Amino acid sequence: MIESENLHQEEIIKELCLCNGLSYEMVGKEGSNASKLEMFFSGYPHIVGLSLFPNLTSLTIVAQDIKEISGLETCLQLKELWIAECCIEKIGGLQECRNLERLYLYYNKISKIENLEKLIKLQVLWLNHNMIKNIEGLQTLKNLSDLNLAGNLISIIGRCLDVNEQLEKLNLSGNQIYSFKDLTNLTRLPHLKDLCLNDPQYKTNPVCLLCNYSTHVLYHLPCLERLDTFDVSAKQIKELADTTAMKKIMYYNMRIKTVQRHLNEDLEKLNDRKCKLEKLPEERIKLFSFVKKNLERELAELKGTGKGHGDRSSNNKVTEVDKPKNCETVTEDPSLQQKILTKLNALNERVTFWNKKLDEIEAIYHIEVKQKKKSHGLLIPFLLIELETVGNIHFEEGTRSDDWFNSCYELILSRFCTWDFRTYGVTGVKVKRVIKVNNRILRLKFEEKFQKFLDHESMHDAESYRKMLECLFYVFDPEVMVKKKHLLQILEKGFKESETSKLPLRKEAVILANSLSLCECPRIEFLQQKYKDEKKNSLEHELFRHGILLITKVFLGQSVQAREQESINQANYPMVNSVFIPQKYLLNSIVGQRNCDCGFRQCKWFVFDHDLVLPEYIVEFEYITVVKAHSLFSSFNNVILEESKKFSEGSILSQDLKVDDDVMKMEPRIKPQAKLFSLDDKTILSLGKTNIYSHIVSLNLHGNSLSKLRDLSKLTGLRKLNISFNEFTCLDDVYHLYNLEYLDASHNHVITLEGFRGLMKLKHLDLSWNQLKKSGDEINVLCKQTTSLLTLNIQHNPWQKPH
Repeated sequence: MIESENLHQEEIIKELCLCNGLSYEMVGKEGSNASKLEMFFSGYPHIVGLSLFPNLTSLTIVAQDIKEISGLETCLQLKELWIAECCIEKIGGLQECRNLERLYLYYNKISKIENLEKLIKLQVLWLNHNMIKNIEGLQTLKNLSDLNLAGNLISIIGRCLDVNEQLEKLNLSGNQIYSFKDLTNLTRLPHLKDLCLNDPQYKTNPVCLLCNYSTHVLYHLPCLERLDTFDVSAKQIKELADTTAMKKIMYYNMRIKTVQRHLNEDLEKLNDRKCKLEKLPEERIKLFSFVKKNLERELAELKGTGKGHGDRSSNNKVTEVDKPKNCETVTEDPSLQQKILTKLNALNERVTFWNKKLDEIEAIYHIEVKQKKKSHGLLIPFLLIELETVGNIHFEEGTRSDDWFNSCYELILSRFCTWDFRTYGVTGVKVKRVIKVNNRILRLKFEEKFQKFLDHESMHDAESYRKMLECLFYVFDPEVMVKKKHLLQILEKGFKESETSKLPLRKEAVILANSLSLCECPRIEFLQQKYKDEKKNSLEHELFRHGILLITKVFLGQSVQAREQESINQANYPMVNSVFIPQKYLLNSIVGQRNCDCGFRQCKWFVFDHDLVLPEYIVEFEYITVVKAHSLFSSFNNVILEESKKFSEGSILSQDLKVDDDVMKMEPRIKPQAKLFSLDDKTILSLGKTNIYSHIVSLNLHGNSLSKLRDLSKLTGLRKLNISFNEFTCLDDVYHLYNLEYLDASHNHVITLEGFRGLMKLKHLDLSWNQLKKSGDEINVLCKQTTSLLTLNIQHNPWQKPH
């Protein structure tokens, strides 16, 4: 800057501009009135002297050595600023330029969008050809209409532009945007008219190389008038995009419904199978329960009279229906009560035994259902991912006729060693399903980085690099296990964005293994310890039989063995691509004398570049164990197939049925009683053993064919009522029994508790083995109408919501 007190202000300005290659346009006669300054020649390292231009509205500085924005504090009227093709590293010094409407900072070295909060009038912002990685710092720029971020390092759009609703023109060409799903974030910009992701002046975004790119953008952004410098305002173009997209949506909706239908069909088959298996235990339980209640009634009468039915008071005349037809024992036998008690104990044991069988069937059924849902649970998300990515991520289920299916099968068998799994009783592995992952997005990243290695090597070295491609298993965190969300993130976005583990090592590298045991044994041990700590049912251990493997294609590059007592990260291994640890050095390695040499080949790998690990196959498998899985199902299937109770000698259940027969033959033997089909006054008084209704406090109607309870309103003193093993479908006939304390309505056909009311003194209620389904409605009735209830049995009902 020239310092001379003798020069006038205008001469100072002219000399300043001349020395710095600056040209200016004078609006008035004095420099203070200059509104526009332009400088295009080099040799201007700092912005100085602008305090002489207080009315400046436009400033253009191009191709200078300026590294910092400064000296603009007095340019309060500045509306347009160009600092392009310079060396600016950081956005700053613009806090006082609050009238700025257009800002051009292209071709600099800016790495972050910042310090623009005060520029609320800004309409145009060009930051193309910089080193920006993230879209940020634009929250207050609500008047922004033109944004150019082309030629940067941006990989994610996200929701960062949501507040810039006035945006009309957006250029993101020459970045690293890969995701179709990410592009749909632009649908929240209602005024967007011009979008450029593939400007010919810039390098192509990877997303533009994917199939159906234009169709996807035009379908989700129908208001666009220009796409990638082309005019797309014609109505025919939009209609074609809509038609294509709708066809794909209909196709995938059809496939999703097909998957859901197949799952429902499989679940129905499982339920039918369960019902068949439950048939025998249920028949046994009902038989024993029926006999039990007969014996309990007999025992109650013996205790009440000291004898059998025969000794009754002359005042209580017994009718034909209540004569001692139900017992062939001699009432004078002093050991009769003891025999009844002994048989009751034996019957209770058999009921407990068959109830246990029912519980086992139910537990196995839930395991099967859980596994079936888990298997089908991935298919629908896979289809949704295919739809969202317009087929650029595609999942293909393999069959025996596919070479890649057989290759995966052989790979797993070759890397399975029985010795490693001997402690878990595992003898083999069975592949149930193989799904091929075709992710064009991740494959582009992988091939781009792999090609960079090849480009820097000679032909001979390039061939050796190709030999460094390996198929390895991804090692899931055992505490996270194979969660569906985690797996889907890996398959869609790769490993870098999917890591949610708190372990620092997993953020540093992708952990892989070339052995099934190195990635599966930690999972099995974790599950076993978990179920042990939680004291789960032993059948829950069946869950570890089923597993998922993720087979990846990996470029190991320059690889070295891990050094002892040194953490594995890129800082400690700066010149290598991967690190490996042999199996013998791992803490959880299986020690002992092996009868094979598998241990020498087994390694765990740590690959630092996440993009060089490509997920290729998902494998669902099941372990083959010494004890055959679900043997209970197998044995009960034998029962179903034979369709008779004549079991072959040595059958698993034949011995149990023999025990049942022995219990049924125990004394005293019960004969069938004459069944009642309706009630009248004479029958009620006979059963109550009295001539006065109010004296009847207990009434046992067990084992008849009653469907209605008429004429019970007179039994005002009734406290105990047993109507088990009848034909009742509802219980509205008991509402007037206000003093009732005990009600056994088990083994009927009750479908609703509607009309079941007014039993405020009821303490014990048995509704087991009925047909109640609506859990919420029935429980609400009980809560309102049986406020004194102490015990409740509602087992073995087909509840729609069992939980």
